[in-house]
Formats: sequence, C-alpha cells, structure tokens
Amino acid sequence: MISFLRKHRKSIFVATISVFLSGSFVGLGGFYFTSRDTDGAVARIGATKIPAQRLLIRVNQYAEALREKGTEVDDAMMSRLKREMLNDMMIEEMMALKADELGLKVTNDELSRDIRATPAFQREGRFDQELYFRQVRAIFRENPQEYERSRRKAIKSGRLKQLIYRMSKLPPAEVDAAYAAVLKTAPKKDAAKVTKAAVAQNLQQQRAVELINHCLKQLSARVEHQIWMDRVDGGA
Repeated sequence: MISFLRKHRKSIFVATISVFLSGSFVGLGGFYFTSRDTDGAVARIGATKIPAQRLLIRVNQYAEALREKGTEVDDAMMSRLKREMLNDMMIEEMMALKADELGLKVTNDELSRDIRATPAFQREGRFDQELYFRQVRAIFRENPQEYERSRRKAIKSGRLKQLIYRMSKLPPAEVDAAYAAVLKTAPKKDAAKVTKAAVAQNLQQQRAVELINHCLKQLSARVEHQIWMDRVDGGA
C-alpha cells in the first residue's frame, strides 16, 4: 500500500480538529450547501475547488489501509471516512492559505526531496522517475504537475502546524503545576507511570490544537467556502 497516509493522516491535529463538517464552532456562516456545480467538486475554499475524484481516491486508499489491518469497512464507515477526509482536505487548504499569508515557502529542492523519499516512487530503494510518473497517474489520477501542487500545499500546511506546535511550548512552572495536579489525582497504581515529559507533551499538543482551531475559525470567517454535501454523501 502506498505510503499516502504517512503524509496526510499522521498529524497530531487530524483527530482533534473538526471545523467544517462538525459544526463545532460558532460564527462559521460562510457555508453554502447546494448541488449546483459543474466542475465535479465536493467543496471549495476560496478559489480552490476540491474535486470529487480526489476525495474518492483518498478515501479508498485509507479504506484499503484499514482493510489490510483487518478492519471491516462497511457503508457507514465509508460515509464517515468521506466526511472526515473532506474535513482534513479543507483544513489543509485553509492552513496552506495561512502559510502563504505568513510567507512560508516550499522550495523546489524541498519538494523534490519529499517526492524522492516517497517509497511508492522508489525501486530497490532509489527514486525512479518513470515509476513516479506512472504511479501518480495510476494511483492519484493526476498528472505530475497537479500532484506536485498538492504536495507543496500539504508540506506548507504541515510546516505551519509544526511551527504552531513549537510555539505552544509551556513554561516550566506551568508544566510543574500540571504534573503535580496529575500526580495528585491519579490512582497510586498509575502515578508511577506518569512522567513530566508526557504531561508537558500533552499540554503542548492541547495548546497547539487550540491555536490552530482559533486560526481556522478566523480564516473561516473571511474566506468563502462551500460544501456540496450531496456529492460527499452520494457521488464521491
């Protein structure tokens, strides 16, 4: 199975951020639920449309990975995967927009290293350009230019998330207080397993999620976005 999910599903924020499809925020009035679209898109962020085919490819790849691990994927799970994956894709687009506003760039060399390091494009541990062209068209149904634009956005989005994560580091005094509180409330049999490093990491992750949610809320208020739910639930 291609390592697609290594790039798109392992962010620490994926499982905790849900902006567009869950309704977990107030003031996101920029939604338009309609079936009128002639380009086969399931959503739009600003001027960028998310094609139904791209969503379906990602959903099918993730479902295949679950099946390989022994997980049964029924219709209900497929429907949930479509919504979750679309949410992730819209978040990625929003974060890429914010990264552009902040002047974050992905150089051609960085993009090249990312592509060359992808196992699906390697033969005997080395990048194979012919295999790359073939895999991009066969698996992603895209030409190399489209795939590289998508990867550039994903890298920028991930870079911004990691920047926010690093900025979310808490001062030692706050970590000490949180660690003491955990030890005070944890059962004795579990207290020995609790480490200050784990508490600090958990707090940093929570703070980062809060900051990213705040960022997404602000973006959602000023960037027009649409979702064609009939295509998410049906055609996609």
